[in-house]
Amino acid sequence: MWAGLVLAGLLSGCVPAPLRAQPDALLQLRVTPAAPPVQPVTGEQGLYRWPGPGALLVASDRAAFVTSVVLPQGAGAAVLPAAQLTPGTAQPTELPATLGFTQVFTVASLEPLDLGGAAGARSVREISRVVEAAAASLPRGAYTVATTTYRTEQFGTLSVRASQPGAQVRVNDRPVGTAPVVVPDLPQGQVTVSVSLGGYQTFTQRVTIRPDTTSEVEAALRRVTGTLSVRSDVPASVLIEGQVAGDTPVDLNLRPGVFAVNVVPTDRTLKAQNILVRVNASRVTALVCSVTAGEYGCGVR
Repeated sequence: MWAGLVLAGLLSGCVPAPLRAQPDALLQLRVTPAAPPVQPVTGEQGLYRWPGPGALLVASDRAAFVTSVVLPQGAGAAVLPAAQLTPGTAQPTELPATLGFTQVFTVASLEPLDLGGAAGARSVREISRVVEAAAASLPRGAYTVATTTYRTEQFGTLSVRASQPGAQVRVNDRPVGTAPVVVPDLPQGQVTVSVSLGGYQTFTQRVTIRPDTTSEVEAALRRVTGTLSVRSDVPASVLIEGQVAGDTPVDLNLRPGVFAVNVVPTDRTLKAQNILVRVNASRVTALVCSVTAGEYGCGVR
C-alpha cells in the first residue's frame, strides 16, 4: 500500500508547474476514475485490470472546457476530444486501453484550449510545454489541471496446496489463508509464496503469475529437526526413548527436544549408559562414548 502512495507523491513532485493544479485558478476541477480499482492481496493501489478504468468522471464548479491528455508507459500521448462541462455535473471522458503505468492530465479552462500539439508526446515535460504555450494567452487563473495516475495489468490466479493440514500461506509476506487456498486477481509477474506450520521448516518459492492462468504450488513441508550423532570406541547399540536406533556409529535426525538415550556396549562387562540429551533444531549434537581406565562413559560435546 505504502509503495503506491510514495510513488504517487514522487510523481506529483516531478510534474512541471503548468501541469499542476493552479493555486490561483478561478475554477475547481474534480476528476475520478469511473470504475474502482482491483484490490489484490499483494496490496498494490490504483491497479486496474486491462484495458483500464474505462473512463474518467470530470466535474467543475463552473462552466468550462476540458481536454484530457493520456500518457501511457512507453508510448506516445493521446489527446482526447475536447468537451464542455456543465457546472456540478460529472461528465464521463472515455479512456483508451493502456497497459502498465498511465498518467492522465485533465486540463479545464474558461476558454477553449488547443492541446493537439501534445499528441505523440513521449514525456510529461513535452506535454507541459504544450499546455503552457496554449494557456499563455488566457487571463490569470483561467485554467487548472488534475492529474490521474493508475496502472493497468493482466491478472492470473494462484493455487497453493501443502503436504500438512493447517499450514498458513503468505504471498509477498501478506497472509492469504490456510492451504489449500486459491488466490485470484494477482497481477502478472513474480511473487514470493511462503507456507509455514509450527514444527516444520518454512517453505518458500518464487512463482510467476501469468495472465488468465492458474499457477500451482505444491508445498512439501519438512519437519524442523536436529542431528544426534553417537560415537563409541567400542561396539555398542543405541536406543532412543527405548526404541532401537542402530549400532554405533549412528546419526539420527530428530525433532528438537530432550531424549532419553541408552548406549549399551556389546561387551557386557562394560556398564550401559543412560543419558538425557537435548537436541537443538538445525544443529548436530555429538554424544561420544569411550572406555577410560576400564570404565565406560558417555558425554555430550
